[in-house]
Amino acid sequence: MVQMTMFKCFLIFAVLAGSWNLKWFPSGRAEHRASARVESANIADVADVIRSNLKGSGRIMFLQEMRDAKACTNLVVAIGDTNLKVAVASAFRDFRDNRLQWQQLGIVTDLPVIKAEWRYSKKADGMFVPRGYAYALLDGGEEGRIACFCVHLKSNYGAKKAAKKKENMLKREAAIRQVLAAAENCDADRILIAGDFNSDRFQRAFKDERMFPMLESAGFKDGWEGTDPSQRGTHPGSSRYPDSTLDYVFYKGYSRCASRSLAPAVPVSDHRMLAMKFE
Repeated sequence: MVQMTMFKCFLIFAVLAGSWNLKWFPSGRAEHRASARVESANIADVADVIRSNLKGSGRIMFLQEMRDAKACTNLVVAIGDTNLKVAVASAFRDFRDNRLQWQQLGIVTDLPVIKAEWRYSKKADGMFVPRGYAYALLDGGEEGRIACFCVHLKSNYGAKKAAKKKENMLKREAAIRQVLAAAENCDADRILIAGDFNSDRFQRAFKDERMFPMLESAGFKDGWEGTDPSQRGTHPGSSRYPDSTLDYVFYKGYSRCASRSLAPAVPVSDHRMLAMKFE
């Protein structure tokens, strides 16, 4: 009887978190739809990767760059696990013409959902801060409540001048500051902040980035801490650039990141899916 109780606690006090930027999912093309055949194939390919790399119970999948909530739902159906469900999918709209943006956020899980919502980032110091975050408060059983924040922060795409790069950095910082404010007020025992941070804390080019120290000052730990560079290249490089670590899971309330892995690179995305176990 004692052995059964110990085994039960081991299962409850661990959570499996995955994160993946899916690159304009499911079309794979910026602001354009692909044929039904191509999109169905992309959905099936992504489902295969998630199914193979996020196994067990207590699963939480953080998704970025989805076209809409339907794309997220279709992915869950393709995974074929009836325990999984969409906890939340954002519906950010373009401030210029109110159209639905094609880079939405989602959280998929097999845990009971207590509360779910998504929020726009607010302007900061006169700057427009893109997108926002998706949030789900989950019931972890004896583990308590788990607050999950999915983010996709401002990229450096097309930023060649130093002033623009600094502005993008400040936008990422502003977004994280708003997530931390929400995390401070959430009724949770454990917190995960995950997604595409569009910044590599391990590269000198991002040495002035302040959002990572902000997270640590708030008591969060980086799931990649202590890993070799060869193990954390979430954005595969090229002959000109090395692999980058752009995707993260920051955690609070768990004692450690017990394991971490990267899925193989696949054509459907320019990022690799990460999977981490927290205890």
